[in-house]
Amino acid sequence: MAKATRQLSSDQPAPMLRGIATGPLDLSIAIVTWNSERWIERCLQSLQAACGRLEYEVVVYDNASSDATLAAMGKDVEVIRGAVNDGFAAGVNRVASRTSGRYLFLLNPDCELSPRTLEILVEFLDENPAIAAAAPLLSDEAGESQREFQLRRLPTLATLISEAFGIDKLFPDNPMTARYRYRELELTHPQPVEQPAAAALLVRREVFTEVGPLDERFTPAWFEDVDYCRRLAAAGKTIFVVPAARARHFGGASLEHVPFAEFIALWYRNMWLYARKWHTPGEAEVLRWAIVFGMLLRIPLALAGLANRHLGRLHAARAYAGVMRKAFARWSGV
Repeated sequence: MAKATRQLSSDQPAPMLRGIATGPLDLSIAIVTWNSERWIERCLQSLQAACGRLEYEVVVYDNASSDATLAAMGKDVEVIRGAVNDGFAAGVNRVASRTSGRYLFLLNPDCELSPRTLEILVEFLDENPAIAAAAPLLSDEAGESQREFQLRRLPTLATLISEAFGIDKLFPDNPMTARYRYRELELTHPQPVEQPAAAALLVRREVFTEVGPLDERFTPAWFEDVDYCRRLAAAGKTIFVVPAARARHFGGASLEHVPFAEFIALWYRNMWLYARKWHTPGEAEVLRWAIVFGMLLRIPLALAGLANRHLGRLHAARAYAGVMRKAFARWSGV
């Protein structure tokens, strides 16, 4: 049934978008937006066909967008409007606390779901009660697989150091990176994966309640999904990717509004926060120094025009120097 758009304060319960269920809702869809006007309309328009016969609700948490995101949503969307940019984890947590579906679906606004995608995922988890969560297979706008972005094992200290030094970019075919990115995985049928990206991820409500909300310290984004998958694994939970369920992930909904220098500063800060949470203090210190020296190596490459040349030599070098300074200072006590 059609409803007028309403903006909810953070202390109001979010109502249901679709129909009157005869029992518990099958699905709650949580979408966190921030200046997402370019993406949100096609994302929302894909949901009805993706859900099929499911009873579902859709709630958008908007992180104080300054563009036309709210206007682009149309009239059938319930919105919780944040006063400031609280970040992805906080937005998901606010929606989760105000919804009631048996499953909670985390969805980025720059995703467009294929027909029956959510119906397939819910059916898969209904038929496999021992599995905690499931993800569709992502492709880019041209239809090319995004498996390298989407499907990864949980990071080890070695893979984090490799990223800090850019080894995965300098030697992309090295065995450690190949294993980390599941290049051996045959994607013709559902497969267990340790860390699918949370751009599109279906989680059992009881699992989300048991494991707890996303860690809001990983703000505004990046590594909150890695941390959550690690918490699921620590609780003995498994996640599957279901190739029959598909979604197009256009990418860049947040990055296009975040300057490169700010992005890499946040990325490496959250990487270190993850290491401090899941590794020993000594290992976290090793990673911090790897980040320092990794940035130190990038600076002359940037000045020579060999790293992020599209940004300009000085701009790229300053960005790397900024990360190096923050890492040396332990991100001011993070």
